[in-house]
Amino acid sequence: MDRVTFEIIRSGLYAIAREMKVAMMRTAGSPIIHSGGDASAAIFDAKMQLVAQGNDIPTMMGSAVISTKASVEAIGVENLKPGDVIISNDVYLGGGNHQPDVQLTRPVFFEGEIIAYTMTRGHWVDIGGTAPGSFTAVTWDIHAEGIRIPPVLLYRNDEPVEDLFRLIVQNTRDVDNRMLDINAQYAGTYVGDQRIVELAAKFGAKALADAMAETLDYSERLMRAEIEKIPDGVYEGSDFIEPVQAPNWPTDLIPVKVKITVDGDRMLFDYTGTAKQVRGGINCPFSVTCNSTWFTVKAITDHLIPINQGCYRPIEIVCPEGTLLNCTYPASVVSGVTETSPRIIDMLLRTLSAAVPDRVVGQSNDAACSGIFSGADPDQARCRSLRRKHVQHIDPHGGGYGARPMRDGVNAIRVLVGNAGITSVEQIENLTPLTVESWHLVPDSGGAGRWRGGLTSERRYRVGFEEATLTVMAERGLVAPKGLFGGLDGALFKASVTRPDGRREEVPSKGAYVVVNAGDRVEIRPAGGGGYGDPTDREPERVLADVRDGYVSRASAEQLYGVVIDEATWRVDEAATAARRRAIAATRQAMAPA
Repeated sequence: MDRVTFEIIRSGLYAIAREMKVAMMRTAGSPIIHSGGDASAAIFDAKMQLVAQGNDIPTMMGSAVISTKASVEAIGVENLKPGDVIISNDVYLGGGNHQPDVQLTRPVFFEGEIIAYTMTRGHWVDIGGTAPGSFTAVTWDIHAEGIRIPPVLLYRNDEPVEDLFRLIVQNTRDVDNRMLDINAQYAGTYVGDQRIVELAAKFGAKALADAMAETLDYSERLMRAEIEKIPDGVYEGSDFIEPVQAPNWPTDLIPVKVKITVDGDRMLFDYTGTAKQVRGGINCPFSVTCNSTWFTVKAITDHLIPINQGCYRPIEIVCPEGTLLNCTYPASVVSGVTETSPRIIDMLLRTLSAAVPDRVVGQSNDAACSGIFSGADPDQARCRSLRRKHVQHIDPHGGGYGARPMRDGVNAIRVLVGNAGITSVEQIENLTPLTVESWHLVPDSGGAGRWRGGLTSERRYRVGFEEATLTVMAERGLVAPKGLFGGLDGALFKASVTRPDGRREEVPSKGAYVVVNAGDRVEIRPAGGGGYGDPTDREPERVLADVRDGYVSRASAEQLYGVVIDEATWRVDEAATAARRRAIAATRQAMAPA
């Protein structure tokens, strides 16, 4: 195949994947999909290999490598017909990442043969289970996390299987929006089908198959070339995952370990030594651990390599079954993909910092840090307008991203495998009985360093529900994000409910839901990002700019960065700064081990 034709087809496939997501977002019912973009779309070849994806949610895309093959094989390729669409969310039977992420998979037929598969995945704000919003880690097993949907046909000949459709949506707490979301995901698969058939009609089925095979080989060649630049060797690392916080549950930090072997153009990740799976929804199915690993390798190599399954061919993963990172039935998993997974990535980046110090970052907030409100809407006009009485609202929060080798961390952002947007204040107040009283960056929450860690944000809500549940799912409430190469830690996660009489209740990062009522104030603050490099190496003028911007307090500027700011002139006092930095250096030398 000539290079021009190959590039037209290759680029066309990626454009189709992006169009699929747009079609899904424009027709979805849930704000987290239609506005937050917590959804993904991709194209697979006839062998069920990922060949093109949009700039979507990394954790959905990586795990889809496993779940798409599992979905198709569960039905049987020979049993599929035009217009069939498979639905699945099951972690153990369908290779999913967690049950709120529901996948639709569609075979694409051309001249009687399957030439591709289209896939859409969306986060449903409720999938049933013990807690409204289906997002609590305080669960005994997978069944408490919501309805399990093994791979089954939801559409035949492009018509919904009505009995199954009703069975699924009636096991959720927001039937109308679930129906809209399913139809939106179906629309995404249909658009992809039509566009791929158009490509096949224009260039031929063989040319399309050849281009798909070549794009996989192309990404593999580029990835191997990048891995060869990493120094050969064995790199070992470890970290701890925070436990679920519930009365009488285990409180010990949970160890995770990795041994990374770089050998020429291949890498081996061995997670042997990681703790056994635990009670509560912080375990990872193998698909999530694979995605965390693939994501890390992609992040430290070349971001311009086209993302597809070819990128992952040089990477081998070993992880014993029954452990936290390769759990087996009936372990619950809902937070494994949103909180445990980014913690694993942080561990891998820290482990690889010895090999590629210029390609890693300080640790981050590592959480979707979702606040989930669920209750009856007291606004009757809004209920009639939106055709629903019960509100399911999930609000992801932006925390601090770790500082980078040549740049500060990013403030108030979703990090690593999470790529969904943060809900706007206007949308929250228009669609839910919540008022956002404040939303701001938190000074001093980014770890000090030559490059400062990203600041976290804090939102304060005034509750308008007469009664509702509040579930917070976060990370780093116990162990702060660490800095690199002398950078300091970022701030810890914090959340609280303040009652009208002034009583304040702390909300743990991985606890059960709490009941809130009208007039309560809820504050949610993710963790900050860790710093990179010695804080006393940061240029005084940069520290001064941070103080002027409200990112760093004058006290922290002096204590941590050794920069003294003249309060009268708001300029750096150069003499006092030099003296302060000498004092910091002397203190460090005195405290250093002999």
